[in-house]
Amino acid sequence: MAKQKVAAFDAESCRAYLAQLLAQTELEVSAAELSQLTTLIEMLNTWNAALNLTAIKDVKQMVLLHVVDSAVLLPVLKEQLTYVGSCGAVPQVADVGTGAGFPGLVLAILAPDVHFTLIDSVGKKLSFVRQVVARLDLHNVELINKRCEEIEHEPFDAIVSRAFAPLERMVSWCLPLLKPDGRFVAMKANLEPGEIQAIPETVTIDVTVKLNVPTLDAMRQAVVLKRA
Repeated sequence: MAKQKVAAFDAESCRAYLAQLLAQTELEVSAAELSQLTTLIEMLNTWNAALNLTAIKDVKQMVLLHVVDSAVLLPVLKEQLTYVGSCGAVPQVADVGTGAGFPGLVLAILAPDVHFTLIDSVGKKLSFVRQVVARLDLHNVELINKRCEEIEHEPFDAIVSRAFAPLERMVSWCLPLLKPDGRFVAMKANLEPGEIQAIPETVTIDVTVKLNVPTLDAMRQAVVLKRA
């Protein structure tokens, strides 16, 4: 099989496009964070040719559908963390089924005051994530290469997921990893009635928040669940 050609990468254009989109959100992103996010896209573009980390090959689409799509979750997550009694400790958040690091890497860049544990069972994807963490010198990230139902870990304040699994499976697999007052924050494009009805009685939907991804004409929402 011929090796996939790496698409050309223009860091200046990527950074400008990223800044343009983020300016249309409620996020305040520093110049340093913008540079880190640009480097993340550059690395994804390079590594994707060898490891097929994402079906998205176009750099602008990577910016929109991976970085900005992940970034808009941050205000929802921050608000939910205010409801969890962490007693002044650093908030602990798990990203289950992180894949190539989304949304976890983006959130870790934009929220250095929160500790993120990125969980995935696919080693090659976490190999990429590990390189990004080293390159960007992210001290608030740890990685776990296991299925989430196999993990023994101190309970998290919040568990986030993006296109990971139906809500019923996410809750069944991950509930032991959540603090008693913790929150699940699941990014969903669509939420069908059947998926809602299948949610275990151990949890309840607290709120559903529409996420605004600039220029994206598609439904994005965050479904927040807590213990019943």
